[in-house]
Amino acid sequence: MKKLLITLYILALCACSKDDKPLDPLDTLPPITQTGENTFACLINGKPFFSSSNRRAFYTYADGAYTLGISGSRTDAIGLRSILIAGLDIEGGVKEGEYPLRMEKSGNFDATYLIGGGLDLKANTTDENPGQLTITRFDLNEFIVSGTFEFSVKDDDGNVLNFTDGRFDLKF
Repeated sequence: MKKLLITLYILALCACSKDDKPLDPLDTLPPITQTGENTFACLINGKPFFSSSNRRAFYTYADGAYTLGISGSRTDAIGLRSILIAGLDIEGGVKEGEYPLRMEKSGNFDATYLIGGGLDLKANTTDENPGQLTITRFDLNEFIVSGTFEFSVKDDDGNVLNFTDGRFDLKF
């Protein structure tokens, strides 16, 4: 009986090894889906960012053009952090496909990274260094927008922040 208990104890210790943790941060992100799973995540300089609040999307029509907004936020040791992706005044509407993330202005898609609601940091994509938004599902019947993104911005000190392997699957 004692040998059986020792064997079970050793097996339990082996099952709890540190090898169970994913070695690749990409493995910690939610899978890429297209079913309205309410996900928004990416890697920021190789570290996982999971939106824990304010995951949302909206799509509106006003004055002859469409606006799409996709966002996710979380509060952690850094503070309130938000990623906003928007297409402002898009003539002809949004469709599935690839869009460059450029400077924030009418007719463009852009990305913004905020810390502290923009009080501590507000960093935007630029025309000189555009990112990429890929919309893989845009469903006006089920109100689902899904896709991937990547972009880079500079903080106030000129440090580059790389947002890679971004994915979202939201209802609007």
